[in-house]
Amino acid sequence: MIRRWIFIRDGRLSGRTKLLLAALFVIALLALLPLRVVVAKVPGLTARSVDGPAWSGTIRDLRAGPLPLGDVDAGLLPLPLLIGRPEVWITRHGTAAAPFTAHAAGGDGWLRLSRVNGTVPLADGMAGLPVASAGFTDFALRIEGGKCMEAKGAASITLAPLSVLLPDPITVSGQARCDRGVLVVPMQGAGGMEHLTLRVQGSGAWTADLALSGLPVEVSGPLVDMGFTARPGGIGFRASGQF
Repeated sequence: MIRRWIFIRDGRLSGRTKLLLAALFVIALLALLPLRVVVAKVPGLTARSVDGPAWSGTIRDLRAGPLPLGDVDAGLLPLPLLIGRPEVWITRHGTAAAPFTAHAAGGDGWLRLSRVNGTVPLADGMAGLPVASAGFTDFALRIEGGKCMEAKGAASITLAPLSVLLPDPITVSGQARCDRGVLVVPMQGAGGMEHLTLRVQGSGAWTADLALSGLPVEVSGPLVDMGFTARPGGIGFRASGQF
């Protein structure tokens, strides 16, 4: 590489100058790096197409695991590079879909999400659970060695109307935490009669347990016929899958 970087071997240059020139060389390389190479390094991110340079580009039909984020702008964050950790910012502006922002970094066995805010529609639900959308407020997650090490912020799930007797969507929300290496988000509805607990293993396996209490028999009965199970004080539905 031009005789192993001539400027580094030149004794007339100070150490500070050599460091600055080396940093400029790395920045020049990153400026030419395609964004698709960066995105491919973050586990769980897939897309139909990735265009533009690493610092600022466009991703079409981005998915983070099962979450369809749609078309977003994205690029490398400069400050995390100083500690050798490539981190991507993601922004979906509020046009056809609701606004969404996040920072993401990851590698073999580890994942870091931070500053996750916004709503993600889930037209296909979650394994039989009629989830219409998932929401995040200042959500952050750190996974190391396949285990949840830190989680904070709020998450919410909005369920589509369950029947003609329950015609309104149900929204439950709660604070995220780690419990013995598992991401746990216990959520509750505004009325206090709707509860949903989401558990996500580091491997991506998840379970969601929904409990509804205080429903009259004429409402709960048809839901039991639809697959809900009777429980003390109400009915419930349990779903599971793999992200």
